[in-house]
Amino acid sequence: MSTIVNTIQEIIRHEMSALRLAELGLVEAVYPHSAEDDNDNYGCDVRLKNSGLLLKRVPIATCHIGTVAIPNIGDLVLLTFDKGDINQPIVIGRMYNDEDRPPLSNTNEVIFRLPLAETDDNTLKAAIRNIQENTPPREILVEMPPKITVQINDGTVKATAGKSEMILDQPDGSGGKVTVVAGRTKITMNQDGDVTVEAKGSMTLKAVRDLTLEGQNIKIKGQMKTDIEAGTQVNIKANMGATVNGGLSATLQGVNVSIKGLTSFSP
Repeated sequence: MSTIVNTIQEIIRHEMSALRLAELGLVEAVYPHSAEDDNDNYGCDVRLKNSGLLLKRVPIATCHIGTVAIPNIGDLVLLTFDKGDINQPIVIGRMYNDEDRPPLSNTNEVIFRLPLAETDDNTLKAAIRNIQENTPPREILVEMPPKITVQINDGTVKATAGKSEMILDQPDGSGGKVTVVAGRTKITMNQDGDVTVEAKGSMTLKAVRDLTLEGQNIKIKGQMKTDIEAGTQVNIKANMGATVNGGLSATLQGVNVSIKGLTSFSP
């Protein structure tokens, strides 16, 4: 009887040793679906760490159909095996290790850094966080150092490119504001309110067809000189009164000059 039991136990041990549950491996090649005409279906070659066995074209599990994130060559991955069969491996996750340290992070935030090992100036960084201790708590941040940053939080969207930035501000209980800054040139637009344009250098308004300036009061002022010129004709009209005043002198010149209405000349 003991011989039969020993034989059964030996058979069970043999069968159990053939089962594969989960193992670690290193990625040696990747097969993303990178072209319309390829037959690759999101897999990779993995060499098992314990045995050195190379598994070819191992399928990679995804958290959501429609999303992909193929491992990099050299990544440490976790595999499981369908029904414990070594011939049916599946990559179910990737692991950080002493060489590939994770990006800095806290609870209630998701961090992206691609590629992981590159310097800041050669990587793409992103963060999605909702940390109640922060002010404001909700934030989405995308960075392409050293020049590009997009930051979104409660009430504000800010896009920065070097010394230029655009800020969309919508605080609680008040009107919104859009601010565009390029160095020392600035445009400010208040929601349903004033618009201010400040140019550190020259400013040009140009239209291929008509250009209209309209407002309750319009003031054109030049610190040194103001020129108004038309290719064919200029009309200046006021329904009530009009004043032309030269502090030192004033000149009216034309082939024909007409002055109509009651006139009064005084020194």
